[in-house]
Amino acid sequence: MNQYKRLLSNTFIFAVGTFSSKILVILMLRFYTGMMTTDEMGIADLIIKTTSILYPVVSLSIGQAVIRYGLERRRRKQDVFTIGIITVLCGFVIALPFHPLLGLVHYNTSAGATGSLLEYQWLIYLYVFTSCTQNVCSQFIRALGYVRLYAIDGIFRTFVTIVLNILYLKVFEWNIFGYVFSIICSDALSTVCLFLIASLWKYIRLHRPNFYLWRSMLAYSLPLVPDAILVYIIGFSDQAFLAAMQDTSVSAIYSIAYRVPTLIALVASIFVDAWQISIVNNNSREEQIRFFSNVGNTYSSIVFIIVSGGIMCAKLAITVLAVPSYYIGWTFIPILALGAGFNCLSSFQKSVYLLEKRTVPSFLSTAFSAVINVVLNALLIPHYGGTGAAAATLISYIALFLYRAIDSRRFMPVRWKKKRLAGTVLLTGVQAALMLLEPPLWLLWQILLFLLVTLLNSRELLAGVKKLLRRA
Repeated sequence: MNQYKRLLSNTFIFAVGTFSSKILVILMLRFYTGMMTTDEMGIADLIIKTTSILYPVVSLSIGQAVIRYGLERRRRKQDVFTIGIITVLCGFVIALPFHPLLGLVHYNTSAGATGSLLEYQWLIYLYVFTSCTQNVCSQFIRALGYVRLYAIDGIFRTFVTIVLNILYLKVFEWNIFGYVFSIICSDALSTVCLFLIASLWKYIRLHRPNFYLWRSMLAYSLPLVPDAILVYIIGFSDQAFLAAMQDTSVSAIYSIAYRVPTLIALVASIFVDAWQISIVNNNSREEQIRFFSNVGNTYSSIVFIIVSGGIMCAKLAITVLAVPSYYIGWTFIPILALGAGFNCLSSFQKSVYLLEKRTVPSFLSTAFSAVINVVLNALLIPHYGGTGAAAATLISYIALFLYRAIDSRRFMPVRWKKKRLAGTVLLTGVQAALMLLEPPLWLLWQILLFLLVTLLNSRELLAGVKKLLRRA
């Protein structure tokens, strides 16, 4: 199977699994916002975002090394998986004494009450452990080539989470605890099922780990720890600043609005999952550059057509996804959607670093973006609230993409079609501004700009699809 056919096949499989699972979760937002207050939603989301930051620290981002090294034919699969499991177990034990640090994460409720995440320490630690073990197992089955099982597992976890959410929130009324605990249970069940279905116990050799390979995998994964933390900080700092400088109610509304750009990010996650498997091959450098450029330009067209649609449907989306008390959140969506587009492109550029095993430059690029994000949040949120947070996110993602597009050329010069990309960004920027200003006939303007973005990118999109299908 050549690289184009492999990419198309894997993308389709991941699309079925990811869209069916993630869209169900997003459609459940109306249930969540109806069952919990804005303060409870804000605290629950704060717990999940904090866990997302702790996850790479505890696991040392070893899951990324498991998929990268597991794809190499010369590696023993038993060695790779064993190292992944041992690393997670060691990291979790080492992290246990540091739980008082959770007290540093404070929040204010709309009623004036204050608190910290230290109250939820054991819930957070359990969430981190199940998330780390599940990730290592799921990344390893991808490395084994079980892409269908990987996709089915995503659907299974979503189904379990939804069922348990209804049980814990509607029946038991556990609210914050129930919302988080349902995710913990789904990760734990997923891990057990993957072990049984893929017979993962056969790949564990605890008595004889390959220390040379372990050092190599850690050298690859360790720079991804601060990289992953900074990625989450870019998303998490918005809500942390809003919870501290405004209140958890504003943070919750912003969090719900952020779910719409999350749909755009789904394109990136589906593609990157398939792309990460497809880029490890034996092509010559020129063939690899051509492969990256062809796919990258088609991918950017798809991303910005979706961004344009997300901006146009901002009001409709927030109406469908949340109860009326969250409606004001639509004003954050146009800016966040545009930022999500640049985030998708920067994710594509990151694959150059991962292919070349250059994880330190990947970290440096993310650090550059995170510093911009935190500084702008501190400056803009006190004056502009959620809109300031969205603007900080947009600017930081633009900076991230430009940094990687320039820096990664020394490893793999992706040949972007700059005029088309610049024109597309200009049109979507104007579209976002008009959406927020709401001039007369604003909906007509939105439809017109959406059609222009689609028209501008249609030639590239059709040419790319034909090229991929012909070479597949």
